[in-house]
Amino acid sequence: MIDNEVRMSAEKTEADIIRDLTELEDDISQYTYLISCASECIPYPEEYRDEAHRIKECQVKTWVYSDVAGDRFVFLADSESIIVKGAMALLQEVFNDRELRELSEYSCKLLECADFTGHFTAEQLKGIRAIIGKLENSVVVRE
Repeated sequence: MIDNEVRMSAEKTEADIIRDLTELEDDISQYTYLISCASECIPYPEEYRDEAHRIKECQVKTWVYSDVAGDRFVFLADSESIIVKGAMALLQEVFNDRELRELSEYSCKLLECADFTGHFTAEQLKGIRAIIGKLENSVVVRE
């Protein structure tokens, strides 16, 4: 990110993602969009590709690493499922490198968007729901 660039809030970023999905006119275009997002996922470090970081609720191997660096939230993820990896890339846009204070006041609404959820199986949604819960529970503002 360029120093002078003003980054949209997590809420605005999420609203843009939902708008982008909604503006696509058919399910195939939405599905293609989600698949194409997978290539935007931040590379996942091999040292975190282990059972401790694996999301047990996911049918296929999916890993999540989250941490706090200073006052910023770090979120990295990878999945053997290309569409789940696309969802992780979108969640990275929303969560990664955000100030903890901003995220502590934010509640993810992607799972309320049928244009997002309609492309995942019940098992995939269970995993994505678990990941979002993990992210939201990991955000703690340090005083």
